[in-house]
Amino acid sequence: MRRIASLALTAISGLSMTTAARTATSGGTVTAKGKSFLAEVALSEAERAKGLMYRRTLAHDRCMFFIYEADGYHAIWMKNCLISLDVAWVSADGTVVEIQENVPPCNPMAAGECPTFGGNQPARHFVEFASGTFKRIGLKVGDRLGWDLKLDDGKTFKGGAAAKAAAAVARKKRK
Repeated sequence: MRRIASLALTAISGLSMTTAARTATSGGTVTAKGKSFLAEVALSEAERAKGLMYRRTLAHDRCMFFIYEADGYHAIWMKNCLISLDVAWVSADGTVVEIQENVPPCNPMAAGECPTFGGNQPARHFVEFASGTFKRIGLKVGDRLGWDLKLDDGKTFKGGAAAKAAAAVARKKRK
């Protein structure tokens, strides 16, 4: 019996390490109001559907960046989320077009009836932060985010305010 429990624990530990290793390969930084956040990336439909589900915490310097190929009305829901979040929807150039602060987790007793939040303005992407982040840094609609992300396939995904600032620096160096 003890051996079976040990094998089960080893299998679970291995699965956890594999999951951690996989998510560690994609990510990077998101900048907002002069602050940098370590970002996880949700690119595939499955990654976007899971998002930050089952997380018990999200550090104040972390976020999750949801990548879409086209503008759309990308509402979120908080099914299986355990923490409240601040969410910013951004245009392709990084302009914040909508925010929702302190989005609460879905009540597990709601029998699958979780409300949706945001997605009222067309946006290319959205970013989830720890609840209270927007108040702490003063983020509001019209501000700009930037991102420098590395995807699982090794490609980079840069944009928003960070990309424009990097381009300006590169132009100055060429002169």
